[in-house]
Amino acid sequence: MGAVLLSPLYLLLNIYLISRMLLWFRTLHSFLGSLWFVIPFIICYILLALTPLAAAFAPGKIRGKMRILSNYWLGTLMYLLIFLLLADLLRIFYCLATHQALFSAIDANSLRITGGIIFAAVLLVSVYGICHASHIKKTSYEVSIAKSAPISKLKIALVADLHLGGSIGLKQMQRMKDVIDTIRPDLVVFAGDIFDNDFDAIQNPEEIATLLASIDSTYGSFACWGNHDIDELILAGFTFDSGSDAIRSDPRMDQFLKDSGITLLQDETLLIDHAFYLIGRLDASCKKKSGIIRRSAKELIAALHPERPVIVIDHQPSDLEALAAARADLVLSGHTHDGQLFPGNLTTRIGWKNSCGMIRIQDMTSIVTSGVGVWGPAMRIGTDSEVAEITVRFDAPHGLLSQEETPRSTRG
Repeated sequence: MGAVLLSPLYLLLNIYLISRMLLWFRTLHSFLGSLWFVIPFIICYILLALTPLAAAFAPGKIRGKMRILSNYWLGTLMYLLIFLLLADLLRIFYCLATHQALFSAIDANSLRITGGIIFAAVLLVSVYGICHASHIKKTSYEVSIAKSAPISKLKIALVADLHLGGSIGLKQMQRMKDVIDTIRPDLVVFAGDIFDNDFDAIQNPEEIATLLASIDSTYGSFACWGNHDIDELILAGFTFDSGSDAIRSDPRMDQFLKDSGITLLQDETLLIDHAFYLIGRLDASCKKKSGIIRRSAKELIAALHPERPVIVIDHQPSDLEALAAARADLVLSGHTHDGQLFPGNLTTRIGWKNSCGMIRIQDMTSIVTSGVGVWGPAMRIGTDSEVAEITVRFDAPHGLLSQEETPRSTRG
């Protein structure tokens, strides 16, 4: 239904872009205004505009290729629209200020210069965004938890939103691992959206799984699912309800995690080394009609020992108040990408209590990472791909707690 509603808007925006570009081309050379150029250009443009549709419905390996092309197209399209609309708005304001007719003709020289500036700006921004998306930085946080534990410090490597498939593959995973290795973590957390809905779009999944399995940590790697880790239609980066009565991951995704040495937690709790609880939540996108109902924060935490630290992996940072009220100590999330593309990073800060970074809510700390991969457009502008290094210190005196649960064994 969402795709049907978006289609007319997408059509109108593309008609606007074609008309504006053809107007600019005519000022550059007479040939660019002839049918010999206009018709092939329109055909090529339509084929590019249809790549999001092909990425959703094309068969087999073609779908993966179309998704890569579509991701580059969508980012370029977005900034072309922004710069063209900005130029038209400035022209309208100028005409209003100088009392000129809004639809008066623009001289060819002004149009030629304006179009050249817009084309250069879109090209530079797009190239920068594509290159910048592949660079992964390390962001460090310090967290204090006023509870006792038999360890004084815990080093966590938090990653999220890998979006394996399409634009993200083995090279980006190697970069991610290189950053994680510098952290020397006790615990590695994958906070959802490991995949991009389509397992077939992943190139070299066996090699990626082997690489992820080689990540070294004291307690191992753990994950929760995100909204892109389920079998649903993805169109232009957005997921759409498939109409199925079940929300499910591709069985190959589950096996991939096992091969990668990653333990998946679905509304499950583990006591790690008698030191802290680790909870992995079902994603907030789970629906009642599927028969899979996400347990509340209170239900997950109420039965746990109140003196033990509680760390929660929850892909979407949408339940922070409830988790704080339930006495969680640290919540690790992703999902937002920090908006990924300017000005999207401004809107996410309006819509989320914590869109990216670290905040305190009562006695709880929420950390949201901007993610390792990209969603939709294969670019990052105004945001960073990152691995979060979290140093957790347990500040209360170490008490002798009952050992009523079996701890996870460590691995070297």
